[in-house]
Amino acid sequence: MTHLNQVKSAVLFLAILLSTNAFSQKKKAEKTKAIEGRKFQVLFYEMKPAGRGKAIPDFIEIRKGGVVCNLMEDKLAFPPTNSYIVTLDSTYTEDETENRIIEFESTIPDGDSDFKWQATITNYDIEGIATLSKKGIEKKRFEFAGTEKTKSK
Repeated sequence: MTHLNQVKSAVLFLAILLSTNAFSQKKKAEKTKAIEGRKFQVLFYEMKPAGRGKAIPDFIEIRKGGVVCNLMEDKLAFPPTNSYIVTLDSTYTEDETENRIIEFESTIPDGDSDFKWQATITNYDIEGIATLSKKGIEKKRFEFAGTEKTKSK
């Protein structure tokens, strides 16, 4: 292969790589736009061996590409996450009503500890779990459910 052919091949490969990367970033932005900026009023329940704890009201907000919750910051000393992954974004029809379901997860690794959010948003409702694990063993588990906070006019 001549030097000119090698250069042409390298340029073609680079162009394909860059266009694929740009397309995948655009796809990711479209998916996250569906939940970015949403704020949910939720009830948290700490799950203990003796059963479900009493309801603790708070908010979950999805902003700047992460998950923010004051209760988890105060109770478990975990800061807001700075990223999340949308694992499902789908629409289905039930009783002639179109419903959108979005599943996402977000994890904060901190040494041998992990704090993980897993949630499902169906239209304006959210439900999920938040867990604290140390060395792969679940130490605390919170279940939550709620509805998107309506904006005041």
